This record gives sequence, C-alpha cells and structure tokens, in this order.
Amino acid sequence: MDNRLQVNFGIDGFTPDWERLGLVVSPFTIEADPRFMYLSTETRRALSKVSYMVEAGQGASVIVGEIGTGKTTLASWFHSRYARRPDFEAAKVDEPPKKSGLLLLRRIAAELGVDTRRATEDQLNGLRGFLISKTKEGILPLVIIDEAHELSPEQFTELRRILNFRDPEGGKAFQIILLGRPDLDINLRDVPDFNDRVVTRSSLDPLTPDDTKSLIEYRLLAAGRDPKQPHLFMDDAILPIWRETRGYPRSICLLSLHLCLELLTTDGLQIDGAFVEKFLETHHGYRQAGL
Repeated sequence: MDNRLQVNFGIDGFTPDWERLGLVVSPFTIEADPRFMYLSTETRRALSKVSYMVEAGQGASVIVGEIGTGKTTLASWFHSRYARRPDFEAAKVDEPPKKSGLLLLRRIAAELGVDTRRATEDQLNGLRGFLISKTKEGILPLVIIDEAHELSPEQFTELRRILNFRDPEGGKAFQIILLGRPDLDINLRDVPDFNDRVVTRSSLDPLTPDDTKSLIEYRLLAAGRDPKQPHLFMDDAILPIWRETRGYPRSICLLSLHLCLELLTTDGLQIDGAFVEKFLETHHGYRQAGL
C-alpha cells in the first residue's frame, strides 16, 4: 500500500475529511445498512415479490445471489421494514447455527422473545403458542434467515413444521424469508417437502454499468452530497470501476471507498477514468490494505 495512505488513514488515526467532498458521512460503507441500499431492477423485483407474499401470508420466499450482491443488506432492509410495523413481529437470524434443528428453533425463539426450551417438541409448542397469541392481536410473525445456504436438511424439516402452524381459524402462519448463495437453490432440491412450500424465488445478479453509476450516485446522495454539486465520479470513471468489480455491489463500494480516500490525499475534487486506472495500477492490494 502507498506509504502516504498508511500514514494518513492508519497509523496516526487520521479521520477522512468527508466535508471536503461535500459529504456528511462515509458514502461507501460495506456494512449492511438499509439506508444505503440501492434499488437496482433485480432488487426492486425481489422486494416487490417477496413483500407481496409476506403480507399475503403465503409462506416461504427465497432470494439467492453470489457473495457481494447485497443479500445481507436486503435482509436488514426486510427486518427494518417489518420490525417497525405494528402488524408484524420480525426476527432476523444473521447466520444459522450449524446443523441442529433444535438450535435453529431456539435462535428463532430468542429473536422473537419466546422462552427457549431444551427439547424440540417443547420449543415447537412454544412457537405455536406464540403464533396463536400474536394472530389474536392481528400480528403476523416473520422469520428472516441470512446465509440460508448453510441450513441442514434437519433444519429445513423444522422450518417446514413451523410453516405448517396455523392460528385457530386455520388462517395466517409464520412467514419465512431465506437469503443465501446459489447453493441454497441446490440444497432445496434435497428437501422436497420444504421446497414445495416456497412461493417465490428471486435472484440478485451483478449490476450493469448503468446500475453501477446509479449505485455510486445514490450512495453519495444518501451520504449528504448536494445533487447540484459537480459530479464527484466522472462518467469515464464508471466503466473501469465496473470492469474491476464485475458489477458486484460490495466490490463497487469497497473500490469507491478507496478511490475517495486516495482523492483526499490530493488536491483534487473529482475522480475520473485516469484517476481510477492509475489507482488500480499502483494499488493492486487495496482489498487487503487496512485503512
């Protein structure tokens, strides 16, 4: 890594001067923050389909995508949205416990505020009682599981049993959203009883160059940059960014963050194609470099 960056952004604890770039906060955090979620065409489609199925009480929805396509941000968005609504009780499992169906049920129960039990049937009964009490209040429980490609067949079996629960009138049941890598679709073939209960499937694909540009601009606006200001990222900077990142949102944000930090070591106020190319030539290890 360039020594100048090591000194400015690491050793001496320097805080980037985002105000110089017209920003209030860092625009390219790679943490799963729903405030910064860019709605590409694929993301909008997934949101629409899954939201409809959840609110119609249809059962299980699946969203798959490669690493860095925004699944975790989407999971946080769903949780943030439904946790605020009085007609939903939302729980999010960021990473399922390994293999054990009981451990998964206990994690879900804990996230919903249900007492955890030591036996599978006792835990299922506790979740069934929770469903009945909530539906009497007009509240629908929702379970969101990220990294769902790691679920075992035993865990899918317990999720299917949860989906079979109904309120006393035979109506609403638990709603489930599973997000994971493409392996999730493959794994579901081995659990046909659960697979048959999936009502919608969505795929998050890498972004196009146009969407890459829109993501960067959206992030800058979300971080406080005035749209009336000149572009921070010039049009000719987009294609080399897209080529380097292959359109994966997390990679786009990481590279854009490093480009902004590099810009702050200069007197410049804009990032153009030549700036991006020079950065990539001289900072091959930017992904591994500490900030």
